[in-house]
Amino acid sequence: MRRTVIGIDDMRNSRTIACLLGLVALPALAAASTKESCRNMPSKPIPAEIMTAGFYEAHPDMRWRNTALEAYKKREYATAMRDFKRAAGYADKFSQFMVAHMYWEGLGTTTDATLAYAWADLAAEREYYNFATQREAYWAQLSEQQRAEAVHRGQSVYDRYADSVTKPNLEKRLRLAARNMTGSRTGLVTGPLLVTDTKGNDISATVYYDQTYYQPEMYWCDQDAYWSRPMRSSVEVGMPQTAPAEIDRP
Repeated sequence: MRRTVIGIDDMRNSRTIACLLGLVALPALAAASTKESCRNMPSKPIPAEIMTAGFYEAHPDMRWRNTALEAYKKREYATAMRDFKRAAGYADKFSQFMVAHMYWEGLGTTTDATLAYAWADLAAEREYYNFATQREAYWAQLSEQQRAEAVHRGQSVYDRYADSVTKPNLEKRLRLAARNMTGSRTGLVTGPLLVTDTKGNDISATVYYDQTYYQPEMYWCDQDAYWSRPMRSSVEVGMPQTAPAEIDRP
């Protein structure tokens, strides 16, 4: 079976990772309208200085994605697969496609083309252009028997990792963090309030508690804005950060 060539093993620096891709059914019209408005807006970069233990506790999708990327860079593929799946459990579409890629290439696991396709299909659940494209590339390389098997196996993947299941996992964390925000019971931070990280550095609370990172609808909208556009063969996904050990693993 011909393998899709991607550039993950050719990372030029620790911030670059290959862009992988996949496709899925059309959403309801109302949801499509909301998505379209999100996709036409610019995404907001996340400042590296706010990646603290507290931020990771509220954003386990980022935490596990970044630890997985760090392990992937070191070719510790079994660890990377485990942590990409943890991020996948919090609706992280990039991590879901990385799981697909690793099944396809047999990294940290045995090669499994049908399961790779099932995960690629899941990663394309929101119709992000590049993920949808790569999903179709995988499909084209499967035999008719493999396609039938992929569709069958994909059901259990969706049952556990679809947005309807995993988005609420993350939204619960975001809302809890918003309720506990410094200086406000409403989740809004104003004035010269500061957040101090574990190294004693002060961070502006208005930056740390930017609602884009804590209000679920804004958070998903920002992801749509980032991932929905066609991208080059490699994309910036942010500097992998080592998550603090004191946070309990789910």
